Amino acid sequence: MSGRYNPDHVSVGRYAFAVIAVAIYALPLYLAIMNTFKTNKQIVQDPAGTPAPFTLDNVVKVLTDPESDLVPTLLRTVIITVLVVILAVVLGSMLGYYVARHESPVTRVLMLLLLLGLAIPSQVLLIPLSQTLRAFGLMGTYAGLIVSDVGFFVPFAVLIFSRFIGSIPRELDESANIDGAGPLRTYFSIIFPLTRPAAASVAIFISVWVWNDFVNPLILLGPATGTTIMAGLYRTLGQYTSDFGTTFAYMFVASLPILIIFLALQRSFISGLTSGATKG
Repeated sequence: MSGRYNPDHVSVGRYAFAVIAVAIYALPLYLAIMNTFKTNKQIVQDPAGTPAPFTLDNVVKVLTDPESDLVPTLLRTVIITVLVVILAVVLGSMLGYYVARHESPVTRVLMLLLLLGLAIPSQVLLIPLSQTLRAFGLMGTYAGLIVSDVGFFVPFAVLIFSRFIGSIPRELDESANIDGAGPLRTYFSIIFPLTRPAAASVAIFISVWVWNDFVNPLILLGPATGTTIMAGLYRTLGQYTSDFGTTFAYMFVASLPILIIFLALQRSFISGLTSGATKG
């Protein structure tokens, strides 16, 4: 019968949709990688073609040309990202541990406030945030940017860690308490090492968010302090408008640290997102 359900047709449709989705996402990546290793003339003549001949001139230029300012900008962004991730993971995991182990109206209100914080875009808070940082003398400083980023991302870390820690048996806490360990020692010696998958997931998400952030560093740091990688890319696009090879090379080099972080933590990434939902 023509109207009869056929699971084979559904499978073919799913595979076709998956192939189309992958192609849509892979095409910009393909263009960025291929054009990184081509001359400007080759890019203009055949932007979708493969490099012939292959050249590293664009990468060498963005790494050595003082006008590109890529290397110091890259190092600056790495330092900011690492500090934000460490602080957000430590503070978010500790608060998530408290929320997971103390179910009460207070913790439910706390989680509600944190979820509301996740629902508000950071750009909406730029004006009051700028005024607050200026009042404490942190406006235009890296410390001010780091503190504001940690405040934005701790609610997300608490949400992930509280779900994950909720799946860890409470008997571990009770055993540590019997042995004379306090809450802090119990957490850092027993609980925190078990949250490695959740920490990897949080680290990946926050690293990508901080690395790709453009508006907050541009406003909170200002032109006198320095720039992060996305603001640096914006300046490069303005400075090398017709030099497409340099622009693609800048994007390629700027994406490598995040790619390395994901490859290093990918084994724990999925389990960190699903453990809290699938256990207990």
